[in-house]
Amino acid sequence: PDRHAGPGAPTGRRADLLAAGAAALFVTAAAVIGTAIQDRYGTLHVQWPPLLAEWLPHTGPGTLPALVVAALVVLYGPALAARLSWRRLLAASWAAALAWTWSLALVDGWQRGVAGRLDTVHEYLRGVDRFQDVGAALRGYTSHILLDSPDNWPTHIAGHPPAAVLTFVGLDRIGLGGGAWAAAFCILTGTSAVAAVLVTLRALDAERG
Repeated sequence: PDRHAGPGAPTGRRADLLAAGAAALFVTAAAVIGTAIQDRYGTLHVQWPPLLAEWLPHTGPGTLPALVVAALVVLYGPALAARLSWRRLLAASWAAALAWTWSLALVDGWQRGVAGRLDTVHEYLRGVDRFQDVGAALRGYTSHILLDSPDNWPTHIAGHPPAAVLTFVGLDRIGLGGGAWAAAFCILTGTSAVAAVLVTLRALDAERG
């Protein structure tokens, strides 16, 4: 039981189900309300609120690996997690997340799903060359955010703090430029969130429901 829960507070699996249900409710509300706004006013510029996405069911090179990874995690993950040491659990969780994410990316193939994903007109890599002088680029950063500003930034650079694009500038400076390296870096670091969640739960003494 959760020692930190107040009197009458849901615990264990019930709390998990309530949290998952609340999340599903919020996503559903965002989808319904967003669709109504988009259909009536067209101001959201997304076709599948709350996602900037298109309905495009398809298969590709990563489809079978994704199904295999999912099946292995569901069938053997819980028992394996119970047997592994803490450090090996972190490594295995990260590895499973890497395999799953790479598989999903490769459903669209190497070029569309990986190498070209961060090299579109809206993405960070289109602005890397403008950071030859990092100091000057940062000093004038806010002058290029608005859409009608001179030589405005690509969408993602304009919409995020400069540390994001500076990450890709740094990769380029050490010889890891281009879409493939950028995608690999994002997948590697992004999937580390799985291990980070486990570390956080242990730090909060919340490993058991």
